[in-house]
Amino acid sequence: MQIEKYLRENQPIVYQTFVNSLKKNTLSHAYLLVGNPGTPLFDVAKFLAKSILCDDPSPLACENCIICLRIDSENYPDVIIVDGSKDTVKKADVLGIENRFEKTAFESKGIMIYIINLVENMTVEAVNSMLKFLEEPETVVYAFLTTNNENNVLPTILSRCQILHLKTIERDKIIKDAIDLGVAQDDAELLSYFYNDAELIFDLLNNEKEDDNSKEWYLKSKEAFNDLLNALNSGDKKDAQYYMDTIIVPLVKTKESMRYFLDMLTEAFEDLLNIKCSREITLKSYATILNDLVTKLPHISESLMEILKQRNLVNVNINIPLQLDHLIIYITKE
Repeated sequence: MQIEKYLRENQPIVYQTFVNSLKKNTLSHAYLLVGNPGTPLFDVAKFLAKSILCDDPSPLACENCIICLRIDSENYPDVIIVDGSKDTVKKADVLGIENRFEKTAFESKGIMIYIINLVENMTVEAVNSMLKFLEEPETVVYAFLTTNNENNVLPTILSRCQILHLKTIERDKIIKDAIDLGVAQDDAELLSYFYNDAELIFDLLNNEKEDDNSKEWYLKSKEAFNDLLNALNSGDKKDAQYYMDTIIVPLVKTKESMRYFLDMLTEAFEDLLNIKCSREITLKSYATILNDLVTKLPHISESLMEILKQRNLVNVNINIPLQLDHLIIYITKE
């Protein structure tokens, strides 16, 4: 994904604000990037961090110098990254940053940066540990924090950061742009829920990196999603439960694939409610089966609430097969 192009075209205020600060040497010691789920907050945070350290900025990170490439590969010791989208950010993670930054910078730039993605996924102990460090940083330390929900971030963190809001791009535009890039319509529609940029969708589907399983997680979750819709459409409660146990559970083994799967179900059930209310749907490639299902599922809104509840429990180390069994029983109950 070309982050500078994305910022220039879709986030001009964020782009100009940071460029001006960089040129005038008036950077804030801490930034909080705020955006809805699907907005490339983490990618933008890394790009802005690279822009501070880049050997050949124009005016932001060139993406090609040794420093930019080392940060991309997480091989630059003065940049520490903690990703709250993969696991809860614990006190030990924050102490690791503090202990590292109490020492002199390894690199000749003398600048140290830490990135914490999705600070709302920090434990209370981690937040308390970070507050003093965030309030009294060394002059060479910069922080980039991200969140999908500003309301879930403590006021004490908000007051210590310059807040940059990333606007959400309309899903219809994301879908159209992704299809124009060569993405299949069903993939464009499903993935527009996860990624608020067409290039991110294209990149995921064309990703062949051995150390990145995102494409595999998505494809398995999509297969499970399609299988479940077909099973529900059969109208046989036992058939749907059999499909869940024998076909879907083996496909949805990881937290990452579970998140994809539950979010796809969320999309489908939101569209079922749209059909009931005679509103336009997003998953147009699934229109036929969704129109069939709307007459067969007895409590769509309640099922949607249960799906969202189970989605919130994914990070709590609950047994995934048990979650899926509970969900299918709930959806198919009379």
